[in-house]
Amino acid sequence: MREQPSVIDRFVDYYAGLDNKSIPALAGLYDMHAVLNDPFGEHSGLFAIQRYFTHLLTNVSTCRFAIDPPLGDTQRFAVTWTMYWSHPRIASGEIRDLPGCSMVDIQGEKIIRQRDYYDAGQMIYEHLPLLGWVVRGIKRRVGA
Repeated sequence: MREQPSVIDRFVDYYAGLDNKSIPALAGLYDMHAVLNDPFGEHSGLFAIQRYFTHLLTNVSTCRFAIDPPLGDTQRFAVTWTMYWSHPRIASGEIRDLPGCSMVDIQGEKIIRQRDYYDAGQMIYEHLPLLGWVVRGIKRRVGA
């Protein structure tokens, strides 16, 4: 008899092909009261998370993740990843890559808290006409 995939395996599988996944399928991964935090805000509860994913995926052409082997145990895990994504109005629709990581708390076989860390400037702001020039300039000055 084959063992049921763990929440960690299901997490990796879901995000590996995010743009082809069903938003309602998030109910099998996240607890009803789960909280997702990322550089764009906090999303509390399964319905808010589903709404956020619906909004994010509405206009992207591609969104998938290459996920490194997770580190952790049955209550918390961390993964580093690279997101490959494209949006028709950003960088002429070219596929972009964005490194990041997620810290995920588990209860039972559901995610109860997820915190994603990535550079929102690299993802979006650097690609906007005027704001991109400012963000790239700031990064150059800080890095010098």
